[in-house]
Parts: sequence; C-alpha cells; structure tokens
Amino acid sequence: MSQLSSSTLATRFVNAYNLLDHSLRAQYNFKTNISFSDLIRRTATLNQVIRLYEDDLIDLARLRNAIIHSKSEQVIAEPHENVVELMEKVARIISTPPLVVEAIKSTNVNIINAEQSLRDYVVMSSTVGHSNIPVYKRDMLIGVLQRHSFLGHIGYVMKEGKDLDDFLIGTTIEQFLIDHPPRTTRFTIVSARVTIEEAIELFNNRQLSAIIITSDGTSGGKLMGIVTNADIITLMQILDGY
Repeated sequence: MSQLSSSTLATRFVNAYNLLDHSLRAQYNFKTNISFSDLIRRTATLNQVIRLYEDDLIDLARLRNAIIHSKSEQVIAEPHENVVELMEKVARIISTPPLVVEAIKSTNVNIINAEQSLRDYVVMSSTVGHSNIPVYKRDMLIGVLQRHSFLGHIGYVMKEGKDLDDFLIGTTIEQFLIDHPPRTTRFTIVSARVTIEEAIELFNNRQLSAIIITSDGTSGGKLMGIVTNADIITLMQILDGY
C-alpha cells in the first residue's frame, strides 16, 4: 500500500474531491455534518453543473472511500485518469466558476435611445440582427425592446388599417414601451460577477429572453454585455470545455 503523497492520480483525485466539497459547503452554507453524497443531492437542485453530474459525483463519493483508507489515509486503490479529470473539472467549475462577461468580452452591445423612433429600431434591428435591444434614457436602462412583441403589435396596427409609416415615425421607443408594456418581464439585470452557471439557471427558472449585465447589477451601471436564450448552448459548451 502506498501513502497518498506518493500516488499522483490518487492525490489529484482527493485534492479535487476536497476542493469541491469545501466550495459547495461554503457557497451554499451547508454544515460539515452532512455527507458528501447528501451535499451533492441537495446542491443539485441549486446548481446546473452539479445537477448535470449528480449521479457521477455520488458514484465518485463511493470511489473516494475505496481509494483512501479512512483511518490511515493510505492509498488502497488507484483511480482511472478519466475519473480524476472529471472530478477536477467539476471542482474547477465550482471553485472558480467562469464569468459570463469573460465569455462575451469581445461582443459589442447595440443599444438604442428611448427618444428615437420605432422606425430607427426597425432599421437597427435589421442591421445588427439582434432580437433584443436595450433601451437607454440618460444613461439609464429603462427596458428591452424585443422583436417578437414588437412585430405582434405591428400586425395589430396593420389589421386596424392604420398608416404604418406614421406609426413607426411618430412613435418614440419610450412611448411604445409605456403604451404597450410586456405582460411579463422577459429580461433581468445582473452584475458583472454573474457566472455562466448562474446565467443558465436564470434562463431555466425564469423563462427569460435576455440577461443584461451591468457593472453593479443596476439599471444605471456601466453596460457590460447581454446574453439571450439563444446563447444557452454556447454557454453550456464553454462550461463543458472549462
């Protein structure tokens, strides 16, 4: 039997196991008297990554006991490298989670002024190809103009036989948002500290169309980026390769 320090794979596995255990307890305020397996089951309801690997992590909890003798801390089994890499990956994501702003740091955010006309929005939307455009008034975010709700009202205007050009040119974006507020809030504002995992959870739990990222998580904070539900697959791919 070898000591833990003499086994590279065993050392890596146990270090990652301990890091994950400590990080989850610290982040979600769980006490030390619950087992690792119970910790995984409870945090799986709170964390997208843990939920994804829940069954694997519970199996790895049993493996940890097979690798290390509980009293002597001696290595009594060697983990496979693939198993070690999985534990290290999950521990890395949980302990140092990647931020959304790092994933979208090269993305320019198109915004529009509340005093501009709906015609300006149509031109911008067709040019940039984005469905969700943040609306600002005096450096303050006041809403997000979303193409699907906007087009729905355009159809109503046409059905009523109203002059579409007059409507688009004569209506400011701010007035449109006031006159036609969405039934449900389809966007939220978060700070630059939001992690990719947290963003995915927001999309899954709140049925959002967009997440606006500002420096401090307020409508007056510096705009850092925007992600939409169309970016979920990309965000998950980043997590998978992290």
